Amino acid sequence: MKPIVFFCLFLIFLIGCSQQNENLSLQDKKIYEFSWCSYKEGFDPQDLNKELISYIGFIKNLNNQNGLHKETRYLNPSFKQNQYDFSWLDIFKSELENKAFYEFSKNSEIYKNWLSSKDEIVNCDSIKQVFSEIRIVNDYKLLDGNQTYISFCKLRDGFEISYLIPEIRSNSVFNDRAYNLAILVPNFKMTDFDFLIHLETNFLFNGLDLIQKSGLDNACEEYENYPANSLLFNTYIID
Repeated sequence: MKPIVFFCLFLIFLIGCSQQNENLSLQDKKIYEFSWCSYKEGFDPQDLNKELISYIGFIKNLNNQNGLHKETRYLNPSFKQNQYDFSWLDIFKSELENKAFYEFSKNSEIYKNWLSSKDEIVNCDSIKQVFSEIRIVNDYKLLDGNQTYISFCKLRDGFEISYLIPEIRSNSVFNDRAYNLAILVPNFKMTDFDFLIHLETNFLFNGLDLIQKSGLDNACEEYENYPANSLLFNTYIID
């Protein structure tokens, strides 16, 4: 075989592998689903907690029988909030597991009964806010009562996420502490922001400005309605 022909075939092989790896990485990205909920009159977290037994049983059974793992977080805002009482966050290992979960749940009477009980206690947005994760660093095991910080960025003209990701990865944010840091890119049409910064850790710092701390001041527009462009939650793991 002539060298030039071999070289061309080798290039085609590399391009094919690159495309396959890119598709695989897209499928393997974690999926985050946020629902913003408020308690109905006369109900409180204790009422929801009583109904979680059947939900947890369904999730564990789904994992044991089908190997489908789903994380659920109860995000309790550390600030006074009039629009909602808490955020219900479901995290899936991949888009495929996300779709598989809803395929199983739509045929489960246990899950349907749980939703019915939940609807009697809380009102949640019918349309979930769904995001794909771009992981920056994962060096912390989240525990009940730890903090979740969420900052949001609307990119200024001339900036792209693809340019910012390497910049964030090279930035030694909180290098003296263990934490989980990810960029969440919306899977829906969103005009208010282009991505979220999602930080999980055990330290508490009110008014933490993740945009500034990550060196994104010049890339993101300022939000007047939220101090430091960020939200702070106490996080509870439902398992």
